[in-house]
Amino acid sequence: MNEAQRQSYLRALGLTPWVARTTLPGAAPSEPLDWAAETDAGENLAAAPVEATPVRTAPGVGDAEQPARESVAAGAAAADTSAEAPVSRAPAPRDSVAETPTRAPAPDNAAGLTFTLEAHLAGDTWVVFQQEDPQAPELGRYTGALAASLLAVFGAAPDRPRRFYCPLTKQPMNAGEAAQALTAFFAGLSRRHGGRRALLCVDETLARSVLGGDRFETVTLGEMPALAVDSLQEMLDRPALAKKRSWQAMVAHGFVAHGFAGSRG
Repeated sequence: MNEAQRQSYLRALGLTPWVARTTLPGAAPSEPLDWAAETDAGENLAAAPVEATPVRTAPGVGDAEQPARESVAAGAAAADTSAEAPVSRAPAPRDSVAETPTRAPAPDNAAGLTFTLEAHLAGDTWVVFQQEDPQAPELGRYTGALAASLLAVFGAAPDRPRRFYCPLTKQPMNAGEAAQALTAFFAGLSRRHGGRRALLCVDETLARSVLGGDRFETVTLGEMPALAVDSLQEMLDRPALAKKRSWQAMVAHGFVAHGFAGSRG
């Protein structure tokens, strides 16, 4: 902002401009006034006539009581203006306008799949639970309690769960990509920690789109056999139906021994 423009802003704010009449020790030279390049501070200044505002000197620098009217008059003459003529508006510098770049719309994850799985190793079986809220850090209060009961039946040792997130990044994933990533996930778990099969408590949509089959029937995740049953939330919402058919499928496909049939809860 040049000095003339700064003076206009100060006047618009009702402040009295002060200009040093002599150079201060160690200070940079004052910028010469350039009244021709003056830019108004607002719409009111565009219609207001130029007023010869007295310029006062800063105390202790020069003669603080003598107005520098001659400087104002000289500046007005150089700009070829008069007290009756309105101040002309110069266009604002280009770099003073914040330009917002046009961005492409962010990818919508609604176009893909969004889910989170929590996997626990129980003997040779990976027991997997679908979180009711994929954005939550863990299972909910009631689904977590039900998961703990199932893990106790399977004899799972207390350990931190392994989690699978879909999508893996901010880019959406379709069913084929999610299935491929999930297969690689279980292959990695099997190599590092063991386990030869997977029991998944997931909803019907996830089972069909990612596992590629109906629930309560065995499918394969790569080389690992897998069985999908009702999700934990379905077992809580419809316990008489969901728990019964899920348990029967576990027994029929050898995921639990027949001797445990009477202990289901």
